[in-house]
Amino acid sequence: MPTQQPVRNPRRRRTRSPQRRTTQSAGRRVQQPQRSAAVQRRKPQQTRRPARRRKQNVWSYGLLSDYKRKWDVPLFMVTIILLGCGLIALMSASYPTGYYSTSEKIGPLYYFIRQAEFAVLGIALMLFLSALDYHRYHVLGKAIYLFALITLILVLTPLGTSLNGAKRWLFGFQPSEFAKLAVILTFSSFVSLNPKKIQRIQGLVPYGVALAVLILFLAMEPHMSASLILLVIGVSILFVGGMHLWYFLPVGVIGMIVAVAAYMTMPHIQNRLQVFLDPFSASQGAGWQASQSLIAIGSGGLFGLGLGDSRQKFMYLPEPMNDFIFSVVCEELGFIGALLILIMFAYFIYRGYSIAFRAEDRFGCLMAVGITTHFAFQILMNLMVVSGLFPVTGVSLPLFSYGGTALVIQLIEIGILLNISRHIPPSRKE
Repeated sequence: MPTQQPVRNPRRRRTRSPQRRTTQSAGRRVQQPQRSAAVQRRKPQQTRRPARRRKQNVWSYGLLSDYKRKWDVPLFMVTIILLGCGLIALMSASYPTGYYSTSEKIGPLYYFIRQAEFAVLGIALMLFLSALDYHRYHVLGKAIYLFALITLILVLTPLGTSLNGAKRWLFGFQPSEFAKLAVILTFSSFVSLNPKKIQRIQGLVPYGVALAVLILFLAMEPHMSASLILLVIGVSILFVGGMHLWYFLPVGVIGMIVAVAAYMTMPHIQNRLQVFLDPFSASQGAGWQASQSLIAIGSGGLFGLGLGDSRQKFMYLPEPMNDFIFSVVCEELGFIGALLILIMFAYFIYRGYSIAFRAEDRFGCLMAVGITTHFAFQILMNLMVVSGLFPVTGVSLPLFSYGGTALVIQLIEIGILLNISRHIPPSRKE
């Protein structure tokens, strides 16, 4: 009986022993050296193709490259709330002025509608700039400074517009607002790039000259409140940037000399100081504004007369929709309503300095300090003026007072703050 041959499995592959592998080379068989088990398990390395570069487009140049990063939501929310309260307060405070106006173009809601239009424009710019990388302001700062300087010079020419004895407007906007933004951007840029120079007196000379030129043209308008705000913004950025504390002594002495010289040479400053000491002594003249403001604040009491029920805004209180809008707020909402608004302003300032403290780099920190100091000092000045703690001067309340240029610039600065908050490194908890 023939023996049965084993059936081969076609799926079974023939394997060679790993200890003796041979290869055909030059017509003869050459023995390969023995390899370890670890070497045998290695997979041959695959050559990777270089990744293709993505095409550069508008988004990759910083326009919206940081849009998906989280911004400071509390700062954005308190800004919107304050802006909404400001529009409501402006509608109430400006209604009598628009109603009794002799101009056909001006009606009861004229100032409110104009301010609402500027608010929409400002919010759009705020959202746009919140997505634009703030590091690009190193270049834009110089251009904005030159623009502010040129427009301040043009204001003093016949192209400028005069109102209430002051020449501060050019084609409907205030160049002094651009000067504030220019000081913030230029000082922050130069100090962040050369921080050691401001530790010497020689290094502070260019900053002093840049401030002095702007303040000189502002004093010729005259606009002393804007000059004081510029000085405070510049000094705050220099101080945070590394300027020695004892440098404030000569700065204070120079400031006192300038203040005394302004008092001796400018009659309107003398009158304002005399009225500041006793506003009711000239309640029918130069002290009319301060005295009517104090009457409005005192009439509000604890809970106020009610929204829209102010009496002093009916041709008694000058500029009720501008410099003295907070007096109308106190009269209508009382101490409680005014206190809530002050708490929101205080929280706004806190968020601004918090962003400065946690900023990614020196440039972002200095810009946040300059912007927040601008808001803080201007709010403080307006509150001191309406309450009789500072001589009456033309300083508006941010996000409340009527003024398109000021509102747009303020929302632009808040947009820069929001963009700085996008670059804050995440904390350990996050």
